[in-house]
Amino acid sequence: MAPVKAIFFDLGETLVTQNIEDNLVTMKALENISKIIPRPNPPSELFTIYKQGYKVNEAFRTKNHVEIPIQAWMVQLLRRALGQEPEDSLVEEAIRIVVSARAENAVVFPDSEPLLQKLSKRRIKLGIISNVSSHDVAVEILRKVGLLGYFDKVVTSAFVGIRKPDPGIFLYALMQFKLQPRETVIVGDSERHDVWGGTITGMKTVLVSKRSMADSIADYRFSSLAEASATLASL
Repeated sequence: MAPVKAIFFDLGETLVTQNIEDNLVTMKALENISKIIPRPNPPSELFTIYKQGYKVNEAFRTKNHVEIPIQAWMVQLLRRALGQEPEDSLVEEAIRIVVSARAENAVVFPDSEPLLQKLSKRRIKLGIISNVSSHDVAVEILRKVGLLGYFDKVVTSAFVGIRKPDPGIFLYALMQFKLQPRETVIVGDSERHDVWGGTITGMKTVLVSKRSMADSIADYRFSSLAEASATLASL
């Protein structure tokens, strides 16, 4: 077995979560966006437009393993709300509001930082591989919860254009460290995105989930990062 030279982590629901329900985070952002658009639109109307777009976009990106960046989502939303093409400055400000809302409501799981502190003492690279439509959201969440400094690389589907479980995003992350799959580990909460994708790529896989894991193909399975800590530190 090749020695592990890098450990990659999923972000959402692995290291961090939201302190309120996801739709409420979206509503909070849309309330602020409604205040800056030239044509009055109540937040509830913007939310309806958002949900309609989300249904179509989510199905497309899930089926094809490609990311639709936040710029495309936002232009689509504002175009329908305004009935015309939005100004670039409006799109940029609306994106800033979304990034801020996502970061503001992020909270770190209590066992995340102790594990990262332990791993950072080893001669091993640490990275993030995350499905997210905005690279800035991932970076700002990590910054807000105090974890950004632990990671050598943050790889997102927004930046790469490819979503987990497609091997492409994993291979791009490995390329950043000039490593082979057998020298790396992916840690995540999703059997489909993290375990299947990592397995297809040839990485060691660690599933961390409180859901039933009886049928998981992961190399290691744990109910928490605290439980996984000793194993990850010994790989």
